[in-house]
Amino acid sequence: MIDEPTLLQWLEQARNFVDERKYLHAVQIYHKIVAAAPYVEIAWVELAYVHYELKQYEAAEKTLLRAVSTSEEPQEILFLVGNLFLKLGQHQRALTYYKKLLARESSLSRDLRAHLNFNTALAYYSRGNPRLSELYFKRTKKIDPHFPKINESLGELLVRRGAYGEAIQCLRHAIKEEPYSWIGHFLLGMAYAGIFDWRKAYEEFVVAIEMDPHEPRAWHMCGEALIALQRLDEAERYLRKALELNPMLTDAVVDFGFLFLKRGDRARAQECFERALQLEPHHSKALEGTRELTSTPNRS
Repeated sequence: MIDEPTLLQWLEQARNFVDERKYLHAVQIYHKIVAAAPYVEIAWVELAYVHYELKQYEAAEKTLLRAVSTSEEPQEILFLVGNLFLKLGQHQRALTYYKKLLARESSLSRDLRAHLNFNTALAYYSRGNPRLSELYFKRTKKIDPHFPKINESLGELLVRRGAYGEAIQCLRHAIKEEPYSWIGHFLLGMAYAGIFDWRKAYEEFVVAIEMDPHEPRAWHMCGEALIALQRLDEAERYLRKALELNPMLTDAVVDFGFLFLKRGDRARAQECFERALQLEPHHSKALEGTRELTSTPNRS
């Protein structure tokens, strides 16, 4: 047995080494703590973190599982094991641990349930399963309507699925809770664009630019909205800025093609569509532009 003041002193010493990035020194202290007092869960967890920082991922997993075996309530530690594999991009292994907790979800705290469902949604999204990802994001929102980024995350999935009305409601909540989020305004603009409300879409994209003027996608979508509103000279300025920020932004090149097409400049429109297809040979909108060029007569 070791007395509590000594344990606290060791913990503080180990944490100081971590703060100084002297991880090997910290490992030695943590091992001394868990050997003397294996019931101190925080020491196991912090030791696992140090192993992670040292890229000793197998050791980090073993350390957390050792903590599970010594804990009377290991739910949060199991969650950390899942998070370890989520960070490593091993999403199926992360889901293995998350599912163990989901099986006894009713016994978990509200906060842990919300985090568990949110991270499960992230894992499914990374595995290319948007249906289950949406399901678990919605479960997260039901557990905690104010969970950080839940409305943005769910809103993005809804936009991708084409559920624009539901996405608009969701993203309005996101912006209400975080008014200065560029991605929230950008996604809301995309949702309005999905229902062809180009005026509202343009307004949201402008706000997104104000939040982050270095993000080319917002400049591009402003241009696209202005083309739809027949404000071509304004659209050109936005599209030029988008390509200044990212010359390889294919969607902006394509929209330049449609802008020139609306002006009757077929030669420059064709140049844009050809350049876009060089960047992305199967770009659907660029192919649509080339078909429109060949199907409409040259009125010049």
